[in-house]
Amino acid sequence: MYSINRLQNCGIFQGANKRKNYFEGWYFKHVDSTEENVLCIIPGISYEDSPGKSHSFVQVIDGRLHKTYYIKYGIGDFGFSKESFEIRVGDNVFGHDGIRLNIRDKDLQIHGKLCYSKHINWPSGLHSPNSMGWYAYIPVMECYHGVLSMRHDIAGSLSVNGDSISFDNGIGYMEKDWGTSFPNAWIWLESNHLEDKSSSIMLSVANIPWHSRSFTGFIAGLWHDGRLYKFATYTGAKIDSLKYRDRGIEVILSDKKHLLQINAVQKDTGVLLSPVKGSMTGTIKESLNGSADIKMYDKKRSEEIFSRRARCCGVEIFSSLKI
Repeated sequence: MYSINRLQNCGIFQGANKRKNYFEGWYFKHVDSTEENVLCIIPGISYEDSPGKSHSFVQVIDGRLHKTYYIKYGIGDFGFSKESFEIRVGDNVFGHDGIRLNIRDKDLQIHGKLCYSKHINWPSGLHSPNSMGWYAYIPVMECYHGVLSMRHDIAGSLSVNGDSISFDNGIGYMEKDWGTSFPNAWIWLESNHLEDKSSSIMLSVANIPWHSRSFTGFIAGLWHDGRLYKFATYTGAKIDSLKYRDRGIEVILSDKKHLLQINAVQKDTGVLLSPVKGSMTGTIKESLNGSADIKMYDKKRSEEIFSRRARCCGVEIFSSLKI
């Protein structure tokens, strides 16, 4: 029962029995009410082959300055709750209802508290415990991905290198990854800032190792008008088209009822570290000021039922995928 609860509440630390070649990281995105300040905080843990190199960390990307920071902590500085989604890295605490930061690094000082409310969570059940669907039960996946909150309200403020930033009436997003390594090719995007200010979009497409072969798997969610439209490998949806353009992509997904078209563009990027066999030695270029045009069609009626442009869009495009 504990393992099922842990998968259904996958914000809980999954790697309690791991000691090498393993990573786990949580992604907290914050956008203030003016949309001028976008700050992502990524706490995590890295178990390497050599125990002496294993460590916990807090990684930060500042979307306004397009700068990134990686602050190392010891393994002993990492703590977690077995019953709920709450982790600690040094003096920093992270959970479902908010974060408390006390980062004191030579290049970055962040202090303050943010509270989250009115979460829109990815639905879970016995057959689909989290956003990975039944793939969440496969014990040997290279990387697991969980959407912890499609969107939520933010209250509070942070002092960032001496500048006070209010996140009152801001919007947040939470997800996480865990396993051994990130895929060798993927596309990821997310935005809560579409033109109607109440819709949300997330997309993850990746090359998934499967026994001696691999396949292109994907998860996409469009939250609109109180409903989550899910397109995923495990729901029977498919990728109709995937095209790469200069700093952007066009992807078309469809299931029996709907067709989802996403045209996304990266803008300014910062470089984040990513896991390779548990070691944080890979790199990712992530944009937090990207944009995306989102359209959805009703296939039966052959009509467009959704059309919005996404702002403050997180976009990652790593290597090339084949479908």
